[in-house]
Amino acid sequence: MKTFLFRIRRAIFFGSMGLGLIYIRTRQARAQQPADSGRTVIEVAGDVLPESSWKGEQDAPHLFDGVQEEFGRADLVFVNLEEPITSTHTVTRSKSPAAVRAGKDYILHASNPAIPGIMKDAGIGLVGLANNHMMDYTTAGLSDTLRFFQRAQLPNVGAGLEEDAERAFILKSHGLRIAFLAFTDVVPPGYEATPDRLGVASSKDEDVLVQAIKRARQQANFVVLMIHWGGQGGHLITSRQHQLARVAAESGCDAVVGMHPHVLQGIEYVGEVPVFYSIGNFAFPSSRPAARESVIVRLGFGSQKLESVEIVPVEISSQGAPQIVSGAEGEEVLSHLDGFCRMFDTRIESGALGRGPVRAQLIYDSAPDHQGRGARRGGSRHKKSTGNQAAFVN
Repeated sequence: MKTFLFRIRRAIFFGSMGLGLIYIRTRQARAQQPADSGRTVIEVAGDVLPESSWKGEQDAPHLFDGVQEEFGRADLVFVNLEEPITSTHTVTRSKSPAAVRAGKDYILHASNPAIPGIMKDAGIGLVGLANNHMMDYTTAGLSDTLRFFQRAQLPNVGAGLEEDAERAFILKSHGLRIAFLAFTDVVPPGYEATPDRLGVASSKDEDVLVQAIKRARQQANFVVLMIHWGGQGGHLITSRQHQLARVAAESGCDAVVGMHPHVLQGIEYVGEVPVFYSIGNFAFPSSRPAARESVIVRLGFGSQKLESVEIVPVEISSQGAPQIVSGAEGEEVLSHLDGFCRMFDTRIESGALGRGPVRAQLIYDSAPDHQGRGARRGGSRHKKSTGNQAAFVN
């Protein structure tokens, strides 16, 4: 058993390279220097699902063609992979078969072992694995996933044995050290990493998250947290998201980027820390218009602080391929996001995040199943949501 655990730790160590100070420059970024050469530019994008139970396998080799040029402007691109990559048939018992049959839950996996290499060639430099689907094919599926990432030499965070899952990846760039963590607050039974069982980094115990952030802070100038949280399908956040945002900011994060709702949600400054409650899907097939609006978060780090927060609008094809959009289409995406920001007193102007005047009162998604259904609208004082517009208090 000890030999087996040692081999797992060794594979995770070399696969994620999380202990070293690594200077990452993907093939695309080497060919095209970032425009902001005097500072470190990080881009964070949302959920990636190269294969799905409802669409099958997407055109993986060309999945990122519409965003590859944008990726070339960054020193590091960080995304979330929403499924394990495996050929095993060992399916989790932690999800209700009835809920899966009814389409209320999903058991996801991809079978193409070339996916990590495709992601790397597209310009992605780091992948988060902490989410509610990474263990859908149990420890066997996660073990395969880690092995494929190791083979592609594409670093990952947020999964493995407990110590490895909670360890930050450190990027060294332009004289800075930037730490990256991935955690999930949506944790089916048995998915959480333990000292002797593969799993995902869980924020259910807030102290675990706090300690991971503090350790990362000791190693780096800045800390970026990717977190899976909230309900699904709604533009209103949950009170739990609001609470964890404060925990993360007060523990030492410089930016928090959330995923899992599959649609855009608002952005809040907690002190000086921008919190993106949900940046939506990214390379993810859907027939729902709101689920096909997305953004890339572009963070510009200077020597002393996070100097700029830009937002790049994206639209996703029905087959799951993201595409940078500009003009009227881009403005529409940013306008919708600005509407969701009203209750957080922030605004989107010319593609940049800024603070705004008090515009609306914060309200929460109070759906009991946390799936974004039945969100509280607060009576006649609320402007009702229509299409992609947020509900907010006038």
